[in-house]
Amino acid sequence: MNFYHKLNGSMRYFPLTGVAAVVFVLSANLASAVEKIPKYENTNVILISLDILRQDHLGAYGYRKDTSPNIDRLAKQSVLFENAIAHSYLTPVAHMSVITGQYPRIHGMVSFEVSKDDVSKRTLPELLKYYGYDTAAAVSSPEFFMRYDTESGKTVNPKDIFSQGFNYYGRTVPDSSGSTRVNPAIALDWLKRNSQKKFFLWIESGMLHPPYAQTVPKPYKTRFDPPGYTPFYEQMPIRLGRDNVDTGVPTEVLFHIYKGNYYLDFQPIHKLTQQDIDFIKGRYDAGIYYTDKFIGDLLKTLDELKLSGKTLIVFHSIHGESLGEHGYFFHHDAFDTEVKTALMFRFPDNDRAGSRIFQQVQGIDIMPTILDYLQIPADHESQGASLLPLIKGTPEKFRGSEYAFIDRLPWWEYVLGGWHLEQQAEREAQYTPHEVERMKDYGALLHKTIGGDKYPPGCIAIRTNQWKLILREKSRLIEDISWWNFISGIKFPVEDIELYDLAKDPLEQINVAKLHPEIVASLKSKLLEWDRVNSSNRAKRSPAGKRLIIPYP
Repeated sequence: MNFYHKLNGSMRYFPLTGVAAVVFVLSANLASAVEKIPKYENTNVILISLDILRQDHLGAYGYRKDTSPNIDRLAKQSVLFENAIAHSYLTPVAHMSVITGQYPRIHGMVSFEVSKDDVSKRTLPELLKYYGYDTAAAVSSPEFFMRYDTESGKTVNPKDIFSQGFNYYGRTVPDSSGSTRVNPAIALDWLKRNSQKKFFLWIESGMLHPPYAQTVPKPYKTRFDPPGYTPFYEQMPIRLGRDNVDTGVPTEVLFHIYKGNYYLDFQPIHKLTQQDIDFIKGRYDAGIYYTDKFIGDLLKTLDELKLSGKTLIVFHSIHGESLGEHGYFFHHDAFDTEVKTALMFRFPDNDRAGSRIFQQVQGIDIMPTILDYLQIPADHESQGASLLPLIKGTPEKFRGSEYAFIDRLPWWEYVLGGWHLEQQAEREAQYTPHEVERMKDYGALLHKTIGGDKYPPGCIAIRTNQWKLILREKSRLIEDISWWNFISGIKFPVEDIELYDLAKDPLEQINVAKLHPEIVASLKSKLLEWDRVNSSNRAKRSPAGKRLIIPYP
C-alpha cells in the first residue's frame, strides 16, 4: 500500500505494506472519528457567578490591593474580556439574560412579582439537559431561592423560577449572623459525589452583597481596615446602646449616605472622611478576598478530581456595585460601576490562555458562546452572539452588536413601596422615629405614582467602547420618588439625557451631552429603535392573586 503524508508543509510519499499499512489506516480512522465527536459529549461546564463583583477590584483587571490571587491565577489560564456589560443593575434581571441570551423585557424577569410562567424557560441548564448533561446548582443569594409572602409577612422557599432545568438545586444555609450569603461550599461536595458524570454546574455566591463582609470570618473581615479605625456609624444616635457585634457595614448605614454625607432625620450629621470611605471599601474588598479563597478551593478540587482538563469554566460577575462614585454605596442605576462586569473563559485545553479582549460584549453573549464551543446548535430565541470569533482572533466573523443595552426598570423604587419599607419600619433601631413616621407618606407616594397598574418604564442606556448614553424617560418622576432625595430631605435634580466619554471619564463623572449633540442624536436614535423593537414585557406583572415577592435587598 502506498500513502501520501503531509510533512513540513509538503506532500511526502511513503510506501507502506503489511502491518504498518493496517496500523496507519486504523490510526487515521481513529483520529477522524475523534475529530467528529462533538465537544458536548465529553466536556463539563461550570458557570461561576459572583453577585455585585466589580471587575476593577480584581488584580487581573489592575487592582493594586491583594484581593484576588486565585481569581488572578484563573485569569492567566483564561481568555479575559475587558469590557463585558450586564443588562441590569439587579441580580435576577441581569442573570436571567446570561442564561437565556435575551434582553430583560424579552425573557420576562422584569418585576418582583413575576411567576415561573412569566419567564422564559429556554435557559442554559434546560438546553444542556437535552444533550445529556446532569445539571446542578449551588447558590447563596436569596434572590434565587426565596420569596416574601405579602399576605402572611413570612419568607417562603418555593424555588420556582431559577431552579427550572436543574436536577439538583442546592442552596446555602444561614450562618451565625442569619444570612445565607456565604461561600457555596456545597458545590465542592456535589463535585466530589458526581465527578464521574458529564455535568453542568452553576455556582453562585452572594458573599459580597451588603452588609459588606457580614459573613466574612475573622481575621479576613478586618484585613483591609484602616489601622486603628472605629466605624463612624457606631457613634451615631441610632447605633448608640446597641451591641457592637461586627456583622459588616449595615445596609441601613449605606442607605443613610448620599454625596459624602451621613443623614439622620433628613439632616446631614456627619461628613464622611477618607478613612470612612476606605473602611467601607475595605469591607467590600474583604468579601472579595474571602470569596477568592473559595475559588482557590474550587480550582484545587477540580485538579484533585482530574476534571480541569475536561471542564469549561466561565467566570463572571452578575453585575457591579457603586462605592460612592455617584454619591451612594449600593446598586440602583445604569452606571459602569454597576453594569461593567468581569468575564473569563477557561477552556479545557487552555486554548488562548492569557488573551485579553478589549472589544465590548454583553451578558446575552455568554450562553451562545458556551453552546457554540460545545458544538450545540444556537438557540433560535437567543439575541446574543457567540464570542468564539473574538476568542479565535477573527473579529470580522463576530455577529454581535457593537452596542450594549441596559434596562433600568424601577425595581428599587417599586420594592420600597411594595414591602421593603414595611419591614424597615419594624426595625426601629435602624431608623429614627421621625424617619419611620415619614416613611408612611413616602410609601403612599410610591404606591400612588408607580404602584398597581401604574408601574412605569424606567431609564434605558446604550454603551459603546467609548460612549455611554443614559436616557431618563421619567426624570421628574425619578426626582419625586428617589430614596436618596427622601432620606436627605433635598431634591437633587435628575438629568433627562446623560452622555459620558468613557475613554476620558471611565467613572462617568462629567455629563458631556451638551458638548456632543451629534453623538447624542446618533446614540439616542439607536437606543429608541432598540426600545421599540424590544418592547414586550417592559413592565409586565403577574395577574392578581397570591403575591410572592423576591426579597430585596
